[in-house]
Amino acid sequence: MPGEIAFLWHLHQPPYEDPETGTFLLPWVRLHATRGYLDLADVHLRFPRVRSTVNFSPILLEQLEAYAEGRARDRFLEIAARPAADLSESERLFVLRRFFMVSWEQGIRPFPRYRALLEKRGRSPRSADFPRIARSFAEDELRDLQVLFQLAWMGFFARRESEVVRELVTKGEGFTEEEKAALLAEQARLVARVIPMWKEVAAQGSVELSVSPYAHPILPLLCDTEVARVALPQARLPERLLARDDAERQVELGLDAFERIFGWRPAGMWPSEGSVSDEALEVMWRAGIQWAASDEEVLLRTLPGADLREIYRPWKVRADGGEIQMVFRDRRLSDRIGFVYARASARDAVDDLLAEVMRIQSGLHHRALVPIILDGENPWEYYPGSGEAFLVELFSRLSRREGGIGTRTMTETLDWSGPIGHLDRIHPGSWIEGSFRIWIGHPEDVAAWNLVRQSKEAIEEAAQQGSAEDVLATARGHLLRAEASDWFWWYGEDFATETRTEFDLLFRHHVQAAFRALGHEPPAASLEPLIPEGVDFGEALVAREPAGFVRPRIDGHRPSYWEWLGAGLYVPGFGQAMYRADGPFARMYFGFDERHLFLRLDPRVEPTVGEVPFERIAIEVRARGRSLELEGRPGAKGEIELRMEDRVVGTGRFARILELAIPFSAIEVSEGDRIGVAVRLFRAGLEIQRLPVDEFLALEVPGPGYEEARWKV
Repeated sequence: MPGEIAFLWHLHQPPYEDPETGTFLLPWVRLHATRGYLDLADVHLRFPRVRSTVNFSPILLEQLEAYAEGRARDRFLEIAARPAADLSESERLFVLRRFFMVSWEQGIRPFPRYRALLEKRGRSPRSADFPRIARSFAEDELRDLQVLFQLAWMGFFARRESEVVRELVTKGEGFTEEEKAALLAEQARLVARVIPMWKEVAAQGSVELSVSPYAHPILPLLCDTEVARVALPQARLPERLLARDDAERQVELGLDAFERIFGWRPAGMWPSEGSVSDEALEVMWRAGIQWAASDEEVLLRTLPGADLREIYRPWKVRADGGEIQMVFRDRRLSDRIGFVYARASARDAVDDLLAEVMRIQSGLHHRALVPIILDGENPWEYYPGSGEAFLVELFSRLSRREGGIGTRTMTETLDWSGPIGHLDRIHPGSWIEGSFRIWIGHPEDVAAWNLVRQSKEAIEEAAQQGSAEDVLATARGHLLRAEASDWFWWYGEDFATETRTEFDLLFRHHVQAAFRALGHEPPAASLEPLIPEGVDFGEALVAREPAGFVRPRIDGHRPSYWEWLGAGLYVPGFGQAMYRADGPFARMYFGFDERHLFLRLDPRVEPTVGEVPFERIAIEVRARGRSLELEGRPGAKGEIELRMEDRVVGTGRFARILELAIPFSAIEVSEGDRIGVAVRLFRAGLEIQRLPVDEFLALEVPGPGYEEARWKV
């Protein structure tokens, strides 16, 4: 009795158009279009026997229309199109700051010229150094950078179908202004193909298209912000917001936008961030939604004491006067596609995935429905070849029903012949931790939600006073965009990005625009950045730089306060638009004494005695033009010998935490050398985690004056 996979690929970008200038502040709709959006459509067209569901956010669809119709004014595009000789000083700085925003491993490294330009600029230059660096870049270097940034974002469909793209990828450097103009014209043509291509996919009949609420808000928090207390009873929340009518408007407008573009009303909805509550499900059910989906953690919190096997069937959840069907994502398999398989061979990755589905089936007495739900655009930036080898391997083997494994769309789960669970209520939570912490758990989140509430109250007051409908509609349009989940994603310390200031600005500008549409002055709090002053995440690959020497005992036990005081800190998620819920370690500390590099990895979940969450560890070190790998395996008591070839070059221990020590002499580096370090963890032959997620910690070997140089009073 083979299992069946229900894929859901979610495609979304927030509203990037600045209401003050009409300019798209960020280019991600355009750049993801030439990779993930076209590539995923192409794979579904090539393998029509594989059934899956693809979910669009309406705000993304509207932005794709704007690009296709030539209405999108894109700051990045305008600067890319400018002749390199005509770039102003500020535009040269913009190019050097922003045109390296792509995976360095998969986007930059394959182009020797791009890699050389990155090395010339520096991997993490200080803000103060940029004007000097910009003056050192010649016209031809800037032009090549303008072109290479666009090429690095071209996926396998574009490289296969476009002669212009193929020729320029092959050429690799020395581009002319005419070639650049031809590339940008080709890029516009490719972006315009996205929606027609997905219509073609839908017409083929093997793929179901579904939708999210209009601007991608967290529906449960719109219905009632106090619902966050169920999972976060001690959280400091904003003043209570009760905006169920906005939640209803977001759902209805999302359905309307989808129907206008595709010609039919979808049956199902991926609620933004998998966020659900009883009230949010009522809103969806009243709008005619037949199915929704969320995360396994939501189901497990709804059914205390239940085990993970409960997610492998559909569930009907009471919603007002009826029921809405739900499926709950297998987090581990979804995250393996999103984060793990990029570093495995396509064959090994698909072997693992299919074996896991068969293992799940073997533990059940009924046919397994395995929901694999993930971001459909961001993972491919980190796969070789934009993920083509993996996707082709996966889809070709599923087309053959290898192992008897089938696929079905989410609507097809409504006809599930196996057991179906029934719930009278649902735990209010999201696909991250089964809570809403990411979007309401930080001081900046609280300040932002208070601005949303003030905007809502101002609009309601204006409506009561008889303001014109067109005025109210304009104000509400800005409020809907201010309610988007994306602004709140980047507030707080969980995630950071080089473009954090743009996200903050877009949120505040929508709040301001809502008030100005009503003829009111915006709240003072909306006029100043909500992110803390002095935080420039664009300059740092880590959450905290080392502040002094550390001298830990390498015993794998929770340290005293003093052992790691002064260490640097790396937290997965910095600079990432995706969230990875698994991977055994939540953070990595790093530090030095005069002779050693020390690393400490803290588990996400406290291990039981004797439990070791990995079978092999590899530490990559890059220094002096060399690439070294230190490898080790934990012994019976968690002890680790790090070896390079046949030599022991470092030691470690895992008990409650993982601690490692590597002498600088063993890797042949000395004071002043810059080194790159990454830790990779393996289990069952697969890489299960890499820290940092992408690239390397950039470190400088300290000398005798290290601590004095960092002393602060």
